[in-house]
Amino acid sequence: MKLSRISSVVAAAAIAPAVLFASPAVAADTATSPASSAPDTASDAKPDTQGNAKADENNRFAILEIIHKSKPDSRVYEAAQAAMNGSPEDRVRFLEEGYELAQFADDRLRTVRILSVGGKGVRREAGEALKKGTHEALRQFLEVGQYKARDEDNRVEIFTILVTAKPGSALYDAVQEALDGSPEDRTRFLEVGQHAARETDDSILVTRIAMTGGPHVKEAARKALWSGKAADVRHFLDVGQHEARKLDEAEAAKDKDKDNGKENAKDGQESKDGQGAKDGKATDGDKQKQKQDGTKDPEESNDTTGVKPAVAISSTGSSDAQLASTGASSATPWVIGGSAVALTAGAGLILTSRRRTSSES
Repeated sequence: MKLSRISSVVAAAAIAPAVLFASPAVAADTATSPASSAPDTASDAKPDTQGNAKADENNRFAILEIIHKSKPDSRVYEAAQAAMNGSPEDRVRFLEEGYELAQFADDRLRTVRILSVGGKGVRREAGEALKKGTHEALRQFLEVGQYKARDEDNRVEIFTILVTAKPGSALYDAVQEALDGSPEDRTRFLEVGQHAARETDDSILVTRIAMTGGPHVKEAARKALWSGKAADVRHFLDVGQHEARKLDEAEAAKDKDKDNGKENAKDGQESKDGQGAKDGKATDGDKQKQKQDGTKDPEESNDTTGVKPAVAISSTGSSDAQLASTGASSATPWVIGGSAVALTAGAGLILTSRRRTSSES
């Protein structure tokens, strides 16, 4: 009997350091944020109050199990370590009431942390649990209430994303699936799905911009897509496309200036040709028009005979000179009228003279 007790104590002493030194690492690997970690469950271990060595050995194993499940910075972990280092009575007291009190303190602290980082629904439920002030209310919130409230907040956040998503986009479709799915689907969408959908939509948008952009825009879009990195695609949409478009616009303006220079040179040549025609050199077009009108070019009017049409010029140098060749002018009626008056006057004088001669005879 004594040998069996000694062997049990030796075995417990042998594994205790391994458990104590290993428990912090396990806790660190499984630790998560207050908003997403699963609630701790109270241990069902009860103290062995027989008061003998076997009972104390059982209590040690129960406390070691609690330490293994607890976080190194928790009140439960610290109280359990103190009980392991204390007397058998300390271990019994810890298992009877100390563990419950330490767990209540940890649950209260954990509820406060969740409240500080939670959404509207989570803050509401956490506040009600803290207001009640009972360990049962805290356990209810940690085990059930926080998850229902978090799904409520997730729905609100997903609806906010839905307002900004364009119908037909990958993000819009992913939002609809999340709303129709389970609470886990909504959590997965907010953590992973929405980012994957946004990357898909960004890649499609870059492709569309490249199809209508200039050479520099196309090249920048190609590099962003072929890099395979979402950050490069996002940088192109935020910055790269605008820089590339400025380069394309600068080159287009430069080409336009060259075209304007050629056009100005062409206009200058035409102006020079027009000035030459004005100085007395008829252009081919003018010569052709003169031939159609039946007139000759001044340069072509000097034929081989050297004969020019005669033009009669009056002594007055008036514009009626051309009428001299036909014997009619604007002064002809006055000349005729004057001659008639003169003839009438002469006839009268002759008749008067004859009457006087006959009377004298």
